[in-house]
Order: sequence, then structure tokens, then C-alpha cells
Amino acid sequence: MAPADQDAENHKSSTTQNMVEKDTPKDVVETDSSAPETKPARTIPNGGLQAWLQVVGAFFLYFNTWGLLSSYGSFQAYYETSLLKSYTPFEISTIGSVQSFLLVFLGFVTGSIYDAGYYRYLLGAGSLLVFFGTLMQSFCTEFWQLLLAQGFCIGIGCGCLSIMTVAITALWFNTKLPIANGIAACGSGVGGVIFPIVIKNLLPKIGFGWTVRTIALIVLVTLAVCNIVLRGPGASAKRRALVHRESLTDWPYVALIFAYFTVFLGLYTPFFYVESFTVSTGITSEDTAFYLLAIVNLSSIIGRIIPNIHLAGMMGPMNMITITTICLAATSLGFIGVKNAAGVFVVSVVYGFFTGTFFALQPTIFVRLTGDMSVMGTRFGMAFSIMSFGLLIGSPISGVLQRAFGSYNASWVWAAITVAGGSILLGVARTLKVGPKVAIKI
Repeated sequence: MAPADQDAENHKSSTTQNMVEKDTPKDVVETDSSAPETKPARTIPNGGLQAWLQVVGAFFLYFNTWGLLSSYGSFQAYYETSLLKSYTPFEISTIGSVQSFLLVFLGFVTGSIYDAGYYRYLLGAGSLLVFFGTLMQSFCTEFWQLLLAQGFCIGIGCGCLSIMTVAITALWFNTKLPIANGIAACGSGVGGVIFPIVIKNLLPKIGFGWTVRTIALIVLVTLAVCNIVLRGPGASAKRRALVHRESLTDWPYVALIFAYFTVFLGLYTPFFYVESFTVSTGITSEDTAFYLLAIVNLSSIIGRIIPNIHLAGMMGPMNMITITTICLAATSLGFIGVKNAAGVFVVSVVYGFFTGTFFALQPTIFVRLTGDMSVMGTRFGMAFSIMSFGLLIGSPISGVLQRAFGSYNASWVWAAITVAGGSILLGVARTLKVGPKVAIKI
């Protein structure tokens, strides 16, 4: 081709290309319509003041959600012997079950709201509802009033906050995520220690109303810290669906959800009934029994930190949580054999330790199984909506079994069977992810 012809051809090609670029919208050129929304990759700090402040904020979120739930056994014992003594343990446990159900189930809605960047609305609404519900609880004298205030109002508030307890730290940590989650999750244990002790010491002195108002003040101050320090994802222009369809065929993720659901059927049985069990069987006095729940939660703090410092990294969090649930099932059966205060204290400490380990590892595994972090909140919410039904029906079933067989042994067996079943499903989820190879760290 002659040089003049070649120059003409090049000019024509360049002109055509410019026309295409001019007439084509930028978003069509730069992104595929079927691809997820693209944003500049955000560098995960994995440390620094701002990152660790998120851990502080998440700590107090755990404190005022799972910490309150872990303390319900103290209210259960008081309601059975005083305020609601005309009601059965099964009926009274419905209050705590509704609270725990809403705490987890509402993640189905709040997960997509969080992913869309509206975490401030969730944080503000949740904080207000938990505080208001606790304040209203202090004025309650009837079952239906407590169900509305403690069950529904606090439960809905906790449901707004709970998604952030597991999602925010993943925005700020990667290699240090297990230890960050472990420290944050300690808020649940600390709340589970402080609230029962407050109830035990103030209830005889100032009565139910002012005791709960004191708890409301603690809630107000600690949630104020969360509202000051927490920083979630930025707002997204992309509309978020409640269900991430691709996740429904992510079989390791699906198996993990049903594993957690099965574990939750029995996990909270000791938290709800250990005080009533020791008092009704004469193992401890009512005064001593009040501290049992605090001991379970105190030992859970140790369980949330120690395994995450070294063992989870060495073994892999999924391997670690499978072993943990086996230990929880065995420890649940340990309550059957206790005959004195020393025995029940030892079993409670061991159970609390492994419960703490379970809760600290749970969010880390979800993050590990999530490839696209932009839908992390939605995937958490989808999982929570299924898991919540385990919390809703698990403890009442324990109460029904206790009444039917006339012994708490039936409740402990129920807890052991369900948690062991969850352990098997965790093994299934692991196999679906990496195959039957035992030595793989995951």
C-alpha cells in the first residue's frame, strides 16, 4: 500500500474510533451491564487508630445486643419466682426467644440496607429502640407488656444493630480479622457478666423498675460511643436486593447456614435455664444461682480471645469451629451429671468458654466464604434470617421437654443433639468447599 493510501486508511480508522467513543455512553464502554457495580478498590488498613476504634464500636454493639440476650436468664429466673410466677417457664421464655429471633431475623432486611451504605440509619434507629424498649420494660407489670417492650421493641432494635457487629470489622481488617472479631465479640461476654450482676445487686435494694432503668442508662451511654466512632461502607447508587441469588447456589455457604441454624436450636438452652435448673434441684441457693450466668459469660470472654490469637490461624477457623461445636455438645451432656455447686460451676465455665469461641469464629468464616465483599451484608442477612428460627424455637422446645419429662436432663440432651447435628453440617460445608482432605487449613 502506498504511503498516502496508508495515511488515509489510518485517518479513517482513527476517525471511526473517535465517532464510536463519542456516540457511546461512558458507562457502556467501561462496564458490562451484567457485571456488578465497579468501584476503585479500597485498601483495607488492617490496623491503625481508626480501624481499632471500629473494634471498640463493634464491642459495644455486641454488648448491647448479644450481651443483653445472654443476660435473659437472670430475668427468666426473676419472672418465674416473682413478677410472672403464674406463668410457665415455657411461656416466660417466649419473651427471650422473640428478642433473640428478631435480633437475628431482621438481618434479612438490614443486610441489604447496610450494603447500600445506610448504616447510619440502622445505627440510629437501633440505638433508639434498644434504649426505649429497656426504659419501657422498667414500667412493665404484665406478661404482654414485657413481650412488647423486652421482646419486640428491644428485639427489633437489636436486629437493626446486629448486622454491624459482624460486618464492620471486615472493612478494616484482613489478616488481623480473627483477633479483631474476637475482641469485638467479647462485648457479648462482658455484657453477659455486667447485666446479671447489676440485676443481682440492685434488684433487692431498689426494685425491678429502677434496676432496669439503670440498665437503660448503661445502654444509652455505651450506644452513644458506637454512634460516635463507627464508620461503615459509603453510599452506593446500585439498588440492593434482599436476596443475592448467586449465593443460593453457593453450596458451602448454604450448608454453613443450616449448620448454624441447627447449633442455635440448642446453644442457648444453658443460658436460659441454668439458673432455674440449679435452684429447682437444690444444687445452689437462689443467690448463688444468679452468678452462674455471669460465670458462663465471663468464661466466654476468654474463649473469644485465646483461640483467635494463635489456634484459629494455625488450624483454620472452619476447622476450629467444627471442633468447638463437638466440645459444646459434650459439655451440654455434662450438666446431667452435676450433683453439687462445684460441678455445675465447672461445667458452666467450660460451656461458656466454647460458646465464646463459637461466636468469635462465626463471622470470620462467613467473610472467608464471601468472594464479593460488596454483598457481604446481604449474605449475612440472608444467613441470619434462617438462623433466627433456631433461636426462636430452640429454647421453648427445651422448656416443653423439661415439662414433658419432668427433668432438665431432657433439655440438656436436646442441646447436645442439636449442637452435635450442627457440627456434622459444618463438616459437610467444609467438604463442599475443599473436598474430603482433612489436612487443609480453612
